[in-house]
Amino acid sequence: MSDDWDVPDRSFVVLGGRTAADHELDAVSLIVTERDDTAGLGLEEAAIVRMCASPTGVVEIASRLRLPVGMAQVLISGLLDQSRVTARHPHATSASPHDAALLRKVLVGLHHL
Repeated sequence: MSDDWDVPDRSFVVLGGRTAADHELDAVSLIVTERDDTAGLGLEEAAIVRMCASPTGVVEIASRLRLPVGMAQVLISGLLDQSRVTARHPHATSASPHDAALLRKVLVGLHHL
């Protein structure tokens, strides 16, 4: 039986011991590079800075890095703290979640199915 205590967990190494994102990031938030220097960054963080030269969604970043979305959010949050990237959050629609007219249209559409 091998001693697994000597092998660090990949997520711990990638995230540098961080366990949560300090910024609230939606899975479809767009991330854009502000400072393209990658000095002092880990491999994954440097990859995020390079790939976000054009706006890139959090889910796409996670997919390209082959990481869970939560891990990508923690990495992006760290880059936000360093002002290396900015986040563009999705805009809410003009209709409120309780817009009666919209709900009626949805109900009518469902009845027609």
